[in-house]
Amino acid sequence: MKYDKILLEHGGGGLLSNELIAEYFLPHFKNPYLERLEDSAVLTIGNQKLCFTTDSYVVSPVFFPGGNIGSLAVHGTVNDLSVCGGKPLYLSCGFILEEGFPFDSLETIIQTMAKAAAEANVNIVTGDTKVVTRGAVDGIFINTSGIGLVEYPGLLAVKNIQPGDVVILNGTIGDHGAAIMKSRENLGLTAE
Repeated sequence: MKYDKILLEHGGGGLLSNELIAEYFLPHFKNPYLERLEDSAVLTIGNQKLCFTTDSYVVSPVFFPGGNIGSLAVHGTVNDLSVCGGKPLYLSCGFILEEGFPFDSLETIIQTMAKAAAEANVNIVTGDTKVVTRGAVDGIFINTSGIGLVEYPGLLAVKNIQPGDVVILNGTIGDHGAAIMKSRENLGLTAE
């Protein structure tokens, strides 16, 4: 890698993220589950296949048109389990809260998470909370992990995608990213 320090782009999911993972994490955490580089690991335990995923949410602003960091965390983790053929069952959530973060904002985020979990028919079964000094985070960061039961008999994986495969969308493309950019950059656009 040609960088001597972490850049913001290393966490963006693109080329620099891939380089960071390949050059730093994979050599030390090497195993066949991680080497698949999918959103979820598919694990066989006894005669059952489970999927397991984790993700951290650091979005700013934490409230945006159509949702907030809490709904994003639940929906994102449920999605990561679903795309590997899993039926999402259980989530954990860890909160890193900045000292001074408003309780009413926290409660709104938690209520939104509870609603999203109920809609997805998953339970939030464990969690953790830490409070850090002002300025250490941008209000609130959330980490979620999820476990699901894989009902699909094959292995859904990016490497198995072939020309002619059908892509199923359950909504419009780009809404979330556009909503975040609109809020973050104060674009002055109207949204439905």
